[in-house]
Amino acid sequence: MIEPSPPERRSDRLMRVLGAGFVASIIVATLYPLSDWKLHAGSAWAFLWQGLPRYWTWFDLLSNLLAYLLLGLLLTLGWLKRAPRATAVGVVGLFCVALSFGLEAAQSFLPGRVPSLLDWIANSLGALVGSWIGIQLNRSDRTGRGRVLPVAERWFEQGPPFGWVLLLLWISTQLVPQRLLFATGNLRPLMQGLINAFELPDPPDLALLTEALWGDSAPAVWGVAIEAAVVVCAVCATGSIAFALVRGSRRRLIVLLSTAAAAFGLRSIAMQGIYGSNEALAWLTPGAQGGLLVGTIVLYGLETLSPRARATIALTLLAVGTLLVNLAPPDRYFEDALAGISAGRLVNLQGLLRLIALVWPLIALVWFWRRAGVHSGRSL
Repeated sequence: MIEPSPPERRSDRLMRVLGAGFVASIIVATLYPLSDWKLHAGSAWAFLWQGLPRYWTWFDLLSNLLAYLLLGLLLTLGWLKRAPRATAVGVVGLFCVALSFGLEAAQSFLPGRVPSLLDWIANSLGALVGSWIGIQLNRSDRTGRGRVLPVAERWFEQGPPFGWVLLLLWISTQLVPQRLLFATGNLRPLMQGLINAFELPDPPDLALLTEALWGDSAPAVWGVAIEAAVVVCAVCATGSIAFALVRGSRRRLIVLLSTAAAAFGLRSIAMQGIYGSNEALAWLTPGAQGGLLVGTIVLYGLETLSPRARATIALTLLAVGTLLVNLAPPDRYFEDALAGISAGRLVNLQGLLRLIALVWPLIALVWFWRRAGVHSGRSL
């Protein structure tokens, strides 16, 4: 007897929309600017027998791996929720391998693009890892629909897995070059670009406006305090997501330490991509150190609160942190170092991660708002 399919939930539809949107985003990011098509190599698949590239960076490699990990995760959660494990891995893996191969081959026709066997391998591996994570979350979700496991048997909360997607998205944003540790939602470059697009006679410089806001002492005084506050807000927000997903203090600690290790590792790689291989810990500034210390203490107190109260506080802190990111004094040294990186390195899939970093606070705000409401719980 075939088990009837449960009714589709709002979170299922959301995963499908995100998965389809992510496929489109990867295609655009990989083939941008989608013009001047002309075969620049002997054949479109010549990269297969050219071997691994001589020069590559962890920054580029992890950007590809993370982007396709998220793609595999979203496709598995949205489109293969009830499929057997082997089927889900096979379908998602085959689709992503074929998609990546097609895009790498298509890059042979675009000026400024270089197809790479290493990129194809990283993309395929990332998709397989993402589909495996999605299978584990789907398994818990299906169990949660049929019956509720005893608390002692639960490693993490049953129900829609969107919180896990949110946490993985945040981890991936740490590979994006940012001046402030754990900074997401920085709209200032986008707004400045829109202002410049209007070609006004005397367009305002948002960086100069923020410098004027904080005064002459901005770099020395306010910069450290603002970064510390941004880190506190980010630590509390991501920690609150983990608290909502995992039961038990010891298990929560494991998730928090794993998240922190992944975030610090990606941030170190991002700093090496900007300042050089000897500056992996350039993110560990006085403001970051103070923010991590205070944020850890505040997070310890948040665990004792009810889920609704914790979501309300995290919602407020996330909004404050995003506001401070956009009002923080500019760092000319960082901006000059970032400008020294060739534009091509920040387009492709790194550009997709930058987009995730831009919109992540908005998605997290909606998630916290729903959990802080009367019907906090299961829709996301």
